[in-house]
Amino acid sequence: MILVNDKTRLWLARYASAFAHHDWEDLKKLAQSSSRAGLTRKQLYELTLQGYLFAGFPSAIEAFGALDGLLSPVKNKSEPTLASRVKKGRTTCRRIYREKYPALMQNLIQKSPDLAGWIIEEGYGKVLSRPGATLHLRELFSVGMLAATGFPRQLFAHLRALATMGEEPRSLAVFVRRAAQESPPAVKGRIEKALKHFLAHQSSVWEAPVSGL
Repeated sequence: MILVNDKTRLWLARYASAFAHHDWEDLKKLAQSSSRAGLTRKQLYELTLQGYLFAGFPSAIEAFGALDGLLSPVKNKSEPTLASRVKKGRTTCRRIYREKYPALMQNLIQKSPDLAGWIIEEGYGKVLSRPGATLHLRELFSVGMLAATGFPRQLFAHLRALATMGEEPRSLAVFVRRAAQESPPAVKGRIEKALKHFLAHQSSVWEAPVSGL
């Protein structure tokens, strides 16, 4: 398995932080150096587009505005159908949540059936299953965004997935702390708690409780 190297990982952490905190000047500088970090323009486009899942459409619009002239839209041969998006979304979500997938969906459906459907169709089907960037790369960016914005339970879930993909927990800890470096103290505290919980359950990460996060 080919893992992301340290240089690329650091770049992803910084890019997620700049995106999450609306530092468009730094985002542009990082985009200009993306090739030196090992990313293609297509991957840069895909990750920037993915940012709307975590920071919303207004942030994504501003991000693309800051990168005007640096990126070209990726032309897909055809847009997937609704049925295809749902099927791909379920497959991708299962890859990330594994045996926790049924409980995740039950919990989401109890809270909001509409939201549960959107998460599968749009989040996992339309975005995270898109070609142009591997799921591994997308998951690293997702973790960076969750660390920078302060969502410990979701962060823990995606850290589990990355550990399963072969990422070393200590390397992930460095990555997460760098992504959260510019966040407010309260956010850093929540993220640090989730990170310590993850590191303390390295050998049993899929059995570790998340209720206290």
